[in-house]
Amino acid sequence: MERLIIYVWFPWLATERLRQTGESDGQQTLVLTSRYQGADYVDALCRRGHRRGLQIGMRLADARALCPDLVSRDSAPAADARDLHHLALWARRYSPLTAPDQGAANSGTGNSGIGAMTASAIARDGNGIWLDVAGATHLYGGVRPLLADMLWRLRRSGLRARLGVASSCGAAWGLARYGRVQSRLPSPDRKTTTRVTAALLTPLPLAALRLDRRTVAAMATAGLRHIGDILGMPRAPLANRFGSQLIERLDAALGHINESFAPIAPQRPLLAVLNFAEPVAAPDDIKATIHRLAEDIAEILQHNGLATRRLRLGWQRVDGTVQVHDTHLSRPGRDASAFHRLLADAGEAINPEFGLESAWMEAHGCSPQSPLCRRFDEGLTTAESYASLVDRLVARLGYGTVLRLRPRACWQPEAAQYMALPDMGAVPASGTTTTTTTTTDPDDMFATDGWPAQLATAAPRPIRLLSHPQPVAVTALLPDHPPALFVWRKKTHRISRASGPERIAPEWWTAPSGTRTRDYFRLQDETGARFWVYREGLPERGEDINWFLHGFFA
Repeated sequence: MERLIIYVWFPWLATERLRQTGESDGQQTLVLTSRYQGADYVDALCRRGHRRGLQIGMRLADARALCPDLVSRDSAPAADARDLHHLALWARRYSPLTAPDQGAANSGTGNSGIGAMTASAIARDGNGIWLDVAGATHLYGGVRPLLADMLWRLRRSGLRARLGVASSCGAAWGLARYGRVQSRLPSPDRKTTTRVTAALLTPLPLAALRLDRRTVAAMATAGLRHIGDILGMPRAPLANRFGSQLIERLDAALGHINESFAPIAPQRPLLAVLNFAEPVAAPDDIKATIHRLAEDIAEILQHNGLATRRLRLGWQRVDGTVQVHDTHLSRPGRDASAFHRLLADAGEAINPEFGLESAWMEAHGCSPQSPLCRRFDEGLTTAESYASLVDRLVARLGYGTVLRLRPRACWQPEAAQYMALPDMGAVPASGTTTTTTTTTDPDDMFATDGWPAQLATAAPRPIRLLSHPQPVAVTALLPDHPPALFVWRKKTHRISRASGPERIAPEWWTAPSGTRTRDYFRLQDETGARFWVYREGLPERGEDINWFLHGFFA
């Protein structure tokens, strides 16, 4: 079977990551820089900077001369490598043979001076992943539908990519970077032969062979600028003058040298297995099996220094039926006793019928965890007791049923919080135990719990907020005064005390057009009931005024 290599090149990967995380907007000219011998050099740039003439490897001072309004950030090679690894894992939906190409462009930098300095920079400029889709294209109806699906998914995720398809890694690499659309994307009737590959590579520059800059510059002085200029030349004189690397790269691109890549594989879960000589069907035996598997998987996690976020219990019946049961943890753990508590009712989900032949337990979502050292008389930490409670509730009620309120940096009351899965990142410090009580500073509480610091100076908020504000009929002395009475659900509430207003303006950058400013009042009627009422519209602007009830204090 002929090889079919796809090279996916992400020319703006680093800057697109910063824009997706909100560190930069699409209207800025963004570059990433690193320092070398006291000077800052451009490691990566955005598409806008490329259009304005900026280049990888140039000094930051020269880049500012061309583009005075550019924004610079420090480069993060480790983050780029992680992104490529995740993209390679994502690409396994198309083929099991995928790999990141972090260092493919290192050869294009040279080995001295600025060329050596920009090795990592050029590598990030050539960020890409490899795919070998031979034998897998029929699942998508051919190569072109597969490429169209890949480009659509990447663009939907905010990533721009260029794809090259060829029978060799070198040709796919060069076509993705330097080829035109007609040459990069194969036609249905095009065969991947050596002659066809040579015809596609002929108009490309010599840099498409992954040559270092010094070699490309030396060949340019000799009048050799395109791959077609050297295809018909004798090999020996070229090797003597420009080095053997030129011949190796040319043969690799044409397919004369079998060049490949080492495909990556997703991390396999840790596994504990029990096989039975006789089928197991008794409830006590099934419970003992789960207990044994929990002990074994906890020992495996302890031995590897890992903690898991999800346990998967699986079993196979004598008729060949395989079933699984997942148990989620609110934070990584490896305590066998905690596993026993969470799996106490797991046996009820097993219907053995004529018996079980085997059972196993997998640990998914593993992450490193150092051993915990405490004093002998130290109690259970607040974080651990909270995690234990959440895990038991999830195990009993089901995954996704246990939620907590999380803050959002927004002044609009209805958008200032949202429901999310329990996260241990907002748990009080682990140094506080359940047997002791500590007093913390209010500002620290806001920082620890993750609530915005603006709430420390905001006016009191009601204990109950209506999901949808309800209109009320209000009587006030003047349009800008607090209500003297209001009618809600055909009941009149005469106001005895009032405070406010607290003005909350809409977020103009996200609010739909026509959204108006609100003035909130805290009201108390003659019976002692307290309400949160707001006036929509500003009288001083001549706007129509409407009143709404938004919450209750007591």
